[in-house]
Amino acid sequence: MSAYLVGGLVLGGIYAIATVGLVLTYRSSRVFNFAHGAIAYFLAITFHWLAVDQGWPRLTAGLFTILVAGPVLGVILWAVLFRRLAHAPASVRLVSTVGLWVALPPIARVVYGHREIFDRLGMGPSPARTWKITGVVVDSNQIAVLVSALVVAALLAVLLRTTAWGLSVRATVDNPMMAGIAGIDTERVTAGAWMLGVALAGLAGVLLAPLRGYQDFQFTLLVIAAFAAVVIARMSSLVLAFGGSILIGMLQSLSQSKQAEDLLTHILPKDSIILKGLVPSIPFVLMLVFLLLYRGLAREQFLVDERAGDAVPLDPVVGDRSLFRRLAPLAVLLAVVVALPYLVSGLWQAVVAKGLALSIAFLSYTVVTGEGGMISLCQVTFAGIAGALTARFATGAGMATLPAVLLAALIVVPFGLLVALPSLRLGDLYLALATLAFAELVENMYFQLQSVNQFDSGVAVPRPRIGPIGFSGDRAFYYLLVVLFAVVALLVVNVRRSTTGLTLAAVRSSEPAAATLGISIIRAKLVAFGLSAFIAGLGGGLYVTYAQRSLPYVSFNALIGIVWLAVVVTWGIRSVPGALLAGLSFAVIPHFFSEHFSGGWLELPTMLFGLGAIGLARRPRGIVHDVTHRRRQRAAARATAAKVAT
Repeated sequence: MSAYLVGGLVLGGIYAIATVGLVLTYRSSRVFNFAHGAIAYFLAITFHWLAVDQGWPRLTAGLFTILVAGPVLGVILWAVLFRRLAHAPASVRLVSTVGLWVALPPIARVVYGHREIFDRLGMGPSPARTWKITGVVVDSNQIAVLVSALVVAALLAVLLRTTAWGLSVRATVDNPMMAGIAGIDTERVTAGAWMLGVALAGLAGVLLAPLRGYQDFQFTLLVIAAFAAVVIARMSSLVLAFGGSILIGMLQSLSQSKQAEDLLTHILPKDSIILKGLVPSIPFVLMLVFLLLYRGLAREQFLVDERAGDAVPLDPVVGDRSLFRRLAPLAVLLAVVVALPYLVSGLWQAVVAKGLALSIAFLSYTVVTGEGGMISLCQVTFAGIAGALTARFATGAGMATLPAVLLAALIVVPFGLLVALPSLRLGDLYLALATLAFAELVENMYFQLQSVNQFDSGVAVPRPRIGPIGFSGDRAFYYLLVVLFAVVALLVVNVRRSTTGLTLAAVRSSEPAAATLGISIIRAKLVAFGLSAFIAGLGGGLYVTYAQRSLPYVSFNALIGIVWLAVVVTWGIRSVPGALLAGLSFAVIPHFFSEHFSGGWLELPTMLFGLGAIGLARRPRGIVHDVTHRRRQRAAARATAAKVAT
């Protein structure tokens, strides 16, 4: 048991360092950095490159990474991105940092070499030195983590409470306007906080690498556990952040001990999926528990910073458009989609069919985020649940494939409503974290069932038939998907124009104002989540039908969902054509690169998807809106010039 206590303290110490950095940057700028783990990964790879490829002494490389590269990266990210986000709406802040989360790992692999790193290099000696303390073996890497966590806690306490900069940070957090009037340079203070926060991410990354390796997946687990500790700290208390991190690390470590295993096997079967998924699920269970226990979270909106705007400003009206001008671009796009199978052949027909299935799932973001204004990170999970149920009904129960897809999508709706219930009392940021916790819990539990993954081989799903007409061929199945996408797109457009759509628009603009007008906010959010879950379920069921195999933990894991969101917001979160282009690009671009390029070039599609989401800070409405808006402006300018000439 003592060894597990030490292991828990070490793991909790790394979580604590990462969590303190997250809380510090959030308190100073009101920007929650979803990319904190990706930054830790980037700096850990930087350390490895300096120590191995450049031949620097390990201690020198580590100190340079933490004390120089980290702060420099922090000030660059602040100047390029985070400074703009301080004045941005909630959705822009969240999605831009999600884009950075997606983009940084492939950038690191391109910059430092596209190769697997198998060693576990740390700043200390290799192999690590060991000592026996009170019967427990402790190595130098573990001691480094414990000492670093204590030093960070002590230095931050002194820095924030006794120094002029610490007082400036506290003043900036409490009221940035009054701090500016008092002569405090709030921009400089915020930049300093980001430099320190990124340096702490680098420290966590360098300390984690010798314990867990250099796979970006491990750093994602690091930051997600830190998210749970941030929720325990309620985004503000460094003491609670530190204590919550230690608690999570201890629970994860102790749950693997022989005593805990003996206790749990008395309650649960030894092969229970709950028992197998317990350790990775602990942070998410704690996150959900504290989200449900804390009161007043709905008042802690992501717009607390007085420097932020309340909504994305509307573009000026540039003149009325005729029906032909409104429908012409959509008609051209539809014609291209219909002709696409004849423009490509062989495997590419299957690829574009895959893109269409994803486009249907991506329409769920148009409803819940574009119309409802709520950031959901579990749409991919709804798709995965429906995909698994489709396979169960179509293969296990012998049901026809299309009715199986529809039934699976309907069954997912209650899950959407279940997720919506916490959203009624959570602000934007807490809702995003709650949906991420739900996604990870489903991935660790349900997607790991042997009946779902069939020993990692998946469950076969037949292509559909409608009477005598079969859709086993890729081209035939593609045209079936075109029809289904058109039906779902019409549903989304009609919802937008209906009373429900107007209600969602009012709630999205201002919940207090909507409530004053007598609008039921509860009903609006339930409708948005329920409908989005149904649409995501349709997309997930059709996706596994396209693939003819359901393997949810591979195709529908939470990290893929993060990339989904990045790609959709790049094209346009409120645009039906944007969802279509997002699905096609998500399928076509990576396949194109895999066929024509190799090495680091394969990282480019994911990098571009992430950078596109980062670009949301400059263009909140996406590529489709920007292109059409510029076209309308040019048309209005020509019309004005023609009137002046006459």
